[in-house]
Amino acid sequence: MRHDVIVAGIGGRGALILGQVLAHAAADRYKYVTWCPNMTTARRGAPADCTVVLSDEEIASPLVQQAQTLILVDPSQTKSFEHRVQPGGEVFLEISGMNDKMERRDVHVLEVPGLNIAAKLGDTQVGNFVLFGAYVGRTKVISADSVEKELHKRFAGRNRILSLNIDAFREGMALTTSCEEC
Repeated sequence: MRHDVIVAGIGGRGALILGQVLAHAAADRYKYVTWCPNMTTARRGAPADCTVVLSDEEIASPLVQQAQTLILVDPSQTKSFEHRVQPGGEVFLEISGMNDKMERRDVHVLEVPGLNIAAKLGDTQVGNFVLFGAYVGRTKVISADSVEKELHKRFAGRNRILSLNIDAFREGMALTTSCEEC
């Protein structure tokens, strides 16, 4: 079994950390996992993305032209990345601030109000984990328990941030359990 994910956004919005958490959480389930980051200018507001490959067989290359799943943490990256998901694949799209709609009709798009949900939780910086929760809830490529265990490791000693990230992740998961079209 193999699952490829591209997470894209802009620096400071959490695309890279989302990919790292996914890779670490998936290590319990998959024999091979890669995380390959790409930061254009390594600064806030610049495009940033990563590719995560989860596989039970050796991974020849972490480079993926088209993934089964695309998570767009920032909708400004829609035009740049919509061609990077396979036909029949899934796109988890942040809709807060969205100007451009996905033009592709051969993929399943789940529009997620991650920033709005995160604002209600008290911090818009956890919007990425709302999308992550929707992704895990919909695809079930890893367990929610594995993600929460990894969040506890990553944010140990930072109780407020840990709590916000777990709440955001759970809110995203709830979106897929209550979504008729998912």
